[in-house]
Amino acid sequence: MRAIPITVFAVFLFTSSTAFSQLGYLTGQELLASCEDPAHLPECSRYISGVLDAHKFDLSRFGSPRDFCLPEDLAMEEIERVVLKWLKAHPDRLRVTAANLVLLALTDRFKCRDRD
Repeated sequence: MRAIPITVFAVFLFTSSTAFSQLGYLTGQELLASCEDPAHLPECSRYISGVLDAHKFDLSRFGSPRDFCLPEDLAMEEIERVVLKWLKAHPDRLRVTAANLVLLALTDRFKCRDRD
């Protein structure tokens, strides 16, 4: 009986970017395209902001350790630049869900000092 949930998880883990899109998930490739297109920049900004909001909620709700520590005076535009730079530097990961990549980008750039 436990094999069924594991199988379902594996199918979702290894599905293509097209399948992620069909499920409503944005891929890194789609986020990168959105962030590079001036006409879609507001969508890019809202997406990254939503990922940050969801991450903050998870931290407050479940007491998880912080993955990254953003400076208090950091503007949203700078966060967007960090994410965009990271996406461009990691083209091999763009098929993964964009939310995961946003968190990876911020973790790489803004490591918490007390966790080093």
